[in-house]
Amino acid sequence: MTGSKRVVNPAACLLLTGLMLAMSQVIPAQVDLRYGQNESVTWQEAIGMYQWLDEQYREAMLLDAGWSDAGKPLHLFVISKDGVFSPEAMREEGKNILFINNGIHPGEPCGVDASILLAEGLLSGSDPYSRYLDNTVVVIVPLFNIGGSLNRSPYNRANQNGPAEQGFRGNARNLDLNRDFIKLDSWNARSLVELLREWDPEIFVDTHTSDGADYPYTITLINSHLQRHEPVQAAFMEQTFLPFLFDAMKKSPYSMSPYVWSYKSTPENGIVGFMDYPRYTSGYASMFNTMAFTIETHMFKPFPDRVRSTRDLLREMLKFSSLHREEIRKVRAEAWEQRLNKETFVLRWSLDTTRHSMLPFEGYRAKTRTSAVTGFPRLYYDRNDPWEADIPYYQYFTPEVTVQAPEYYYIPAAWREVIERLWLNRVEMEELAYDTVMELEVYYIDEYTTGREPYNGHYWHAGTTVRKVKEQVKLHAGDLVIPVRQPAIEYLVQALEPEGYDSFFSWNFFDEILSRKEYFSPYIFEETAERLLKTDPGLAEAFRAKRSEDSLFRADPYAQLRFIYEHSPWAEKSYRRYPVYRQ
Repeated sequence: MTGSKRVVNPAACLLLTGLMLAMSQVIPAQVDLRYGQNESVTWQEAIGMYQWLDEQYREAMLLDAGWSDAGKPLHLFVISKDGVFSPEAMREEGKNILFINNGIHPGEPCGVDASILLAEGLLSGSDPYSRYLDNTVVVIVPLFNIGGSLNRSPYNRANQNGPAEQGFRGNARNLDLNRDFIKLDSWNARSLVELLREWDPEIFVDTHTSDGADYPYTITLINSHLQRHEPVQAAFMEQTFLPFLFDAMKKSPYSMSPYVWSYKSTPENGIVGFMDYPRYTSGYASMFNTMAFTIETHMFKPFPDRVRSTRDLLREMLKFSSLHREEIRKVRAEAWEQRLNKETFVLRWSLDTTRHSMLPFEGYRAKTRTSAVTGFPRLYYDRNDPWEADIPYYQYFTPEVTVQAPEYYYIPAAWREVIERLWLNRVEMEELAYDTVMELEVYYIDEYTTGREPYNGHYWHAGTTVRKVKEQVKLHAGDLVIPVRQPAIEYLVQALEPEGYDSFFSWNFFDEILSRKEYFSPYIFEETAERLLKTDPGLAEAFRAKRSEDSLFRADPYAQLRFIYEHSPWAEKSYRRYPVYRQ
């Protein structure tokens, strides 16, 4: 990242400078008028506006902050009241960092426009919330998915009420960037990961628009799941931060609900808390003890209201950060102590359907009528039949797979794609200086299932089970040794344990181990197999037991020879042996 002030489209920025000069006098009315026309700014316009703000205010700086798959630069806009733009200096001054990411799905641009409104109001002083900048620095990614933003059309969001044109969900490589924060296929995600590790925010916010049920709320909120936080931080979020946000929005024109993900078909039966695994921005951020949020405005509400409600919630987050600066920092420090001393980590969760809380909720009655298109019954929500009730909120999960963290991981240097991603996440690691043999814990992959269709560029593995043994492992000079008790501890466990929901194994980084490289010819191996059964009583007994209990095995001569081969010294040791070792 550099401190240069880059104008992406000079001609567009000259036009926008005139517009912004007019806005600087009466910005709320001017901006409201534009959004009242159901329009969202383009990427070029957004960067032009931030460039103008950069030029007008010493408290602002627009930075080049990496690259995107579209071949365009990613930008970062920083609002620092004292004009200091170094993350290290901000930490030394004890300031919190509120990090806002916009346009990861450019068809959902509410945050793109809301952040421009927020930034101008804070910098000009026209927004009374500017007084909360004393303790907090606001960092804004103007538009993250540049490729998707450039792919504008009135037809990208079939279920959404405006704006008139929207960007496309996929980026320039047709990747969903909000599924990319472990595998890091995109330059966009790589750039953002480096920014998050550099700025290390106390609070992270990703702005979206929802799909799904119809209900009166303009805005809903996902918080990084409390069970994925350490107890001290989870309690602070549940008892202090979240009540503050919901109470504040209740006093605004835009009362807020938790994100509406129906437990069954409609909200009347309850809604489910969202388990944000590390593939998502919020799940990624929370691995580093950042309190993370995803704003989801409602697709059917007018675009101007979605923009204003997003802006209002961002203001409340700034206010909370300022009012609770010391407590936020204290709680985070305690959360780090808890995490660095943690022994057991949850790799996969399952929803606990036996446990729920009750949530006051406003909805529209779900009904059915005959479809004029298909002739079959179809669901609709009757806005003339509103209701209010307490509904079940299924926000509790039970650990499905857990693991004891080791003290060290060892990774052979050959797995450079994995090592590169560890480096991007600032993982502390050292190269072995010489060849050695060590007794280490080794995993063998027993079971896994693979999707029949690609998911975000990968054939994702799920339901992985492993067998753990201790073996003598040959390591070579240049292989990596990684101490686990470091700030990346949660990231390391989630990424390197093969049973993890979003592990590198799940995302196909180790698929080379899943196929054999050496084989045997049955007619040649017959005599070897016969000799092995005579000289190895244990193998002979296991072979007889297998034949006795498995009729399919008993009827398959090749399977019988393969069984002997797999239990012989000729069996290749690398087959299904996971090449990340534990100590």
